[in-house]
Amino acid sequence: MAMLLVIVLGPAVLALDNRVADTPPRGWCSWQRYRCHIACDDATSAECFNERLIKDTADAMVAGGYRDAGYEYVALDDCWQAAQRVDGHLTAHPKRFPSGIKALAAYVHARGLKLGLYTALGNNSCAADKFVGPPPWGAAAQTGLGCDERTLPRCSRAQIDIDDFVSWDIDHLKVDGCQQFDELHMNSSYAVVGGMLRDAAAKAGRAPVVYHPSNLGFKFPRQFRELAAIGNQWRFFDDAQDDWASIAALINVMGAGMPACTPGPLPPNCTGDAMLSGAANTACASYCVERDQYVGVAGRGGWHDPDELLVGNTNCSCATLRYPSCRFTRNSTGMSCQSVSHDEEQLQMALWSMSSAPLFMSTDVPAIPAASRAILLNRGALAINADPLGRMPFRYRVGASGVRGAELWRKELVGGDVAVAVVNMGASDIGAAAVVLNLLEAGFSSETHVAVYDVFAEEELGWHTAEYPVAKPIPSHGVLLLRLSYSPQLTGARHAEL
Repeated sequence: MAMLLVIVLGPAVLALDNRVADTPPRGWCSWQRYRCHIACDDATSAECFNERLIKDTADAMVAGGYRDAGYEYVALDDCWQAAQRVDGHLTAHPKRFPSGIKALAAYVHARGLKLGLYTALGNNSCAADKFVGPPPWGAAAQTGLGCDERTLPRCSRAQIDIDDFVSWDIDHLKVDGCQQFDELHMNSSYAVVGGMLRDAAAKAGRAPVVYHPSNLGFKFPRQFRELAAIGNQWRFFDDAQDDWASIAALINVMGAGMPACTPGPLPPNCTGDAMLSGAANTACASYCVERDQYVGVAGRGGWHDPDELLVGNTNCSCATLRYPSCRFTRNSTGMSCQSVSHDEEQLQMALWSMSSAPLFMSTDVPAIPAASRAILLNRGALAINADPLGRMPFRYRVGASGVRGAELWRKELVGGDVAVAVVNMGASDIGAAAVVLNLLEAGFSSETHVAVYDVFAEEELGWHTAEYPVAKPIPSHGVLLLRLSYSPQLTGARHAEL
């Protein structure tokens, strides 16, 4: 028997209070667009994951207005490392990052941005085979932290790396889980590494580093309470891939158990030492004990991370790439061109904003098309994302108004406002007025006059009582993101300023 329950929970009381992620972090990450595409070994080629890419990205984030909109992190994912340690220390790849990470951090900081870096909990990073070579790897080629039950609590190699990272002036650290790491004890390992990061920053007399323990949320029962106590953001599902199917799967796990969850304890197939992904993850996340923790734990200082935004890649093609050889195709481990539509990228932005998620784009920033730029810089969506209440959304209707594929998501906002996403997960367009929004279900009394505002169109849709027939058609895989308010002073242009 399934249970229908709309719950309202406040922000987490266990959130990491290091004051560097009071709202969900925003920025850019190299992984989804560039991965380990290392077709050349130099620092200047536009086809490499290298210094030029990072500097061009930082410059474009300033020139394009992204920094001023709060996208402040420029994050290097895997494959920045040299293939071999030097006297026990990691170094940057000598040909692609010859100036080193500290110099790159200085360049980024000079532009009012912050630098993010990547490592992994195990003996090597997740993509080590791309730049170290195939295993077996010797001790000098171990590019990961090597922090598991065999080395706890000292984790001496991790201590060396964390001290080095902090001395390089990084601002954000993602710690992945790969290559001979211990899934059973990884909660302890992640806590130890988080403590090292905290203490190293304090010892250096500098601001704390945003901590992203990436893998702990994949194991059931999911350890969100532990994550909120030690981390600022954390992953809980598969990587975002460059297609609609991946976005849809992420949305389904974000809405798992909503509106109806499965009662009772987790069954044996949801527990154990293994990390779950795909359909198994979604089914287990649908249990009430998992859904309620997911909705209730995130808040100021610690945020669920559904992975990177695909927004900005709609114009990716051989004709438009800055890379003449057009090597960025799925077959060469790079970005698959034209993988999502404009409607799909707008839907992703809407639900990531509703979910108080970290917003890390992964795209060729200088080449972002105007329509995608408007999505990324939409002040109303960004305000919903960073709303001071820090609430999670709830998917309260599936098949809304009897329309297949229509979903309704709601999120409580500061000042009594409510954000509602009218989502079309179906393959067909939804016609105008086919979906009727019950304002009582959205959180208002039946007598309240509610101002309806279209966030992406930046358009007032009038005052309504009891219900709002959605006047606009919603395309397949599209969304209508609304902000509802009963306060007259919060309507019109003021929505964009909140």
